[in-house]
Amino acid sequence: RAVAATLVAHDEALLPWLDGPPQTNEPGRSSSFVAGMLWLARRLPARFEVLEIGSSAGLNLMLDRYRYEFPGVSVGPEDAPIRLAPEWRGPPPPAGSIAFESMRGVDIAPVDLADPAQAARLSAYIWHEHEVRFGRFERAITMVRERPPALERGDAADWIEARLAEPQREGVTRLLVHSIVWQYLGEARQARIVAAMEEAGAQATAECPLAWLALEANRVDFKHELVARYWPGGGEPVMLGRSHAHGAWLEWRGVG
Repeated sequence: RAVAATLVAHDEALLPWLDGPPQTNEPGRSSSFVAGMLWLARRLPARFEVLEIGSSAGLNLMLDRYRYEFPGVSVGPEDAPIRLAPEWRGPPPPAGSIAFESMRGVDIAPVDLADPAQAARLSAYIWHEHEVRFGRFERAITMVRERPPALERGDAADWIEARLAEPQREGVTRLLVHSIVWQYLGEARQARIVAAMEEAGAQATAECPLAWLALEANRVDFKHELVARYWPGGGEPVMLGRSHAHGAWLEWRGVG
């Protein structure tokens, strides 16, 4: 009854919220990406050129500026404003270190956190009881405003095709990442991205490798799976683990 009364009383203000899809840009998802990079670093050069599609406000494009606390291994600046220590389930991740060559992303409708109205809208999609996420989001806004991530407006398939065509520095792993965006791309874009990655993967070398980390919902059971592919190495999908949608826990399979 309370919801119905609110909708009636504030219909004019609330209706425009339905003009676009919800936005949930969560820094906590970076934990899965970094755990995946530690796994990849056992197989490929541990310096990464990160390319993200569906970047929203670019909060996961700052994953190199966060601190991660996993069992037996810590990654990132010790004085980072955001520290991520998800509840860890399963064996520990591979110990080691990773480095970053660059971080770039694209979104069809990027969120500009320098605009207070856009920041408020993005924060409104955080569930009310998730107090930890609100604090993390506020710190992330400050980080964006101090040094904005390299975020572009564009089509994900067009952008990936263009990035894969660029020269790649030797000794750097080119890495595509994305989280909870794949189902929004549509079959045509999905097919183009898969084709572009597999074509580039066929040309990858030990000096200029290619990798792919996807944190997406399994469309059968709707659990969020962290899946890796890499070239040279065959490019076969490897399910590394499962994760809470907002990074509260990470269930590591400890493969390979």
